[in-house]
Amino acid sequence: MVESGEFAVGKPPEEVVKVLSDPAAVARLIPGVGEVREAGGEYVGEAAVRLGHLSGKMKARFRYAEVRRDGVVVVGRAEGMQTTADFKIAVDVQPGGGGGSLVRWRFEGSARGLAASLAPSLVRDALRRIAAETAKNLAAVLS
Repeated sequence: MVESGEFAVGKPPEEVVKVLSDPAAVARLIPGVGEVREAGGEYVGEAAVRLGHLSGKMKARFRYAEVRRDGVVVVGRAEGMQTTADFKIAVDVQPGGGGGSLVRWRFEGSARGLAASLAPSLVRDALRRIAAETAKNLAAVLS
């Protein structure tokens, strides 16, 4: 599953990348994720997840695959509820008008396991919702 989008913010690209390079800030952007801690070059936390009427917690791990002047790429995995979800989030930042930035994001996610096999549409909808809410939260933080 792939979701993508873009939005403009009033902050320059350096400030946008600075926010995206902070694992604690990134964790706060993702709905349901609490605190994260560093563990062996990765960042680990828990995410509260809802799949239709089923809700529970998943352990999430992520790392920065790339940190550039013009963006970041985060890859990770969430496990729990008898399901494993792999994800990749790429954000590219370009100078925009008036000293601001154009932020382009792309979320790639896939899930396997019990929930993914029994209710694939619920899992896809949950991944889409998480991607959209994360992008909306990022736009709000940068505004």
